[in-house]
Amino acid sequence: MIQGLISDIHGNLNALERVIADMEAHGAERVICLGDVVGYGPYPGECLDLVRRCGAVLMGNHEEALLFGAENFNPRAKRAIDWTREHLKTAGDDETRNHRWHILQNLQLHAQEGKFLFTHASPRQPTREYVMPKDCKNGPKMSEIFALIPHVCFVGHTHIPGVFLEDQTFIPPNMLWGQTYFIEKGEKALINIGSVGQPRDGDQRASYVLLDDDAQAPRAIFRRVEYDVEHTAKAIEQNPYLDNYLAERLRQGR
Repeated sequence: MIQGLISDIHGNLNALERVIADMEAHGAERVICLGDVVGYGPYPGECLDLVRRCGAVLMGNHEEALLFGAENFNPRAKRAIDWTREHLKTAGDDETRNHRWHILQNLQLHAQEGKFLFTHASPRQPTREYVMPKDCKNGPKMSEIFALIPHVCFVGHTHIPGVFLEDQTFIPPNMLWGQTYFIEKGEKALINIGSVGQPRDGDQRASYVLLDDDAQAPRAIFRRVEYDVEHTAKAIEQNPYLDNYLAERLRQGR
């Protein structure tokens, strides 16, 4: 079965719609969302409506902040979360609002299918811990994280796609043959699927992963999808509660 793995949509409806179309065109039968559907972007409700179809939706730190308070968020992010919370309380009819809040109030921290583990940030701290390429130099941190991985763990959160291996190396997608990581039996990996709605690796295209879990040759295929960046950027700039810096991030892919 081919599954689409998405994360860090951040209220970017245009990017999400294009990614869904790309997944369907490549035969994805099921979708798992690793969190941060909301935050930063101008269309949080509409994005929640679309992820209702996912087989599993996990909690990201922005959903956690929406529900329990935006502690340790920078002022731009906190202001976006405060607006998102109020927007979701008032936008749409009663049924639409109830459906959206039902999703938010029933998010999982982890999902597991066989030896595949899915979470937003890391298996050690599911909503908040950043695992960055530079952490490959931090042996104790990476050893503790890999001790919690049964085989392969898929994450988002940093918005930077790539593969961390147990030997403490990081491989960006463009260094993989065909942008594909072939999952070897007995090997452990932490795979960051990147961000649909706010990439930060210098590529403004939406990022996601197709997981082909064929028992003989499972593989994770990194995909990049173009979308109308300017449409979303202008919608951010027209919203007085969202900082224009968030629009520039989309344009720069940073």
